[in-house]
Amino acid sequence: MSNILTIGSVGILLLVTSCQKDVTELTPVNTNQTTSEEPNIPSTSNNPSVFLKTTKSLTTTVPSSNLGLLEYLKGELDYSIFYKALFRSGIDIDLSNDGSFTIFIPSNEAFQTFFIENNYTSLDDIPQNILTTIVKFHIGNEVVKIVDLEVSTTITLFLSGKEIYINLKDPINPFVVLGSSKASFIERDLEQLNGVVHKINGVLLK
Repeated sequence: MSNILTIGSVGILLLVTSCQKDVTELTPVNTNQTTSEEPNIPSTSNNPSVFLKTTKSLTTTVPSSNLGLLEYLKGELDYSIFYKALFRSGIDIDLSNDGSFTIFIPSNEAFQTFFIENNYTSLDDIPQNILTTIVKFHIGNEVVKIVDLEVSTTITLFLSGKEIYINLKDPINPFVVLGSSKASFIERDLEQLNGVVHKINGVLLK
């Protein structure tokens, strides 16, 4: 009797072991499975924050300063001759008032060329009426930024009644024309509290 019980117990044990083996073979272990899910990180090229940063860097322009036109021009050493001409002509009073102005400011080098071509040695040699007229040819009473223009345009120079022409046929290298005189931009769209400054490489004459 004991032999029969022993044989039965061994049979049951073998049956249980066989079933466990079958279950194990039916559910293979995935060796690549991780214990936690990885976040779904989009590619850098589609990341909105990166795109916005790139767009901003491409469209950044010269920031507005907290200076008025006269205060700004005072610190521009390469344009000091025109700054002195403003005071000698008395036109600095106009620019100190509230308003919106556009100034085309010739460099000192441009004035030196003008002096040589007209037999002057300095501003002191230029008659007052002529100097005042020259300064008036460089100031408009509206803000005109080159970056905002899509086509060539004219600006009225309110102190002289003349018109200056901005040529945009070549948008990369625009230039200004007044009468028979012409000047290219050195820097443009320099915004100040009461207007905008364009630095040019020539003195404008009618």
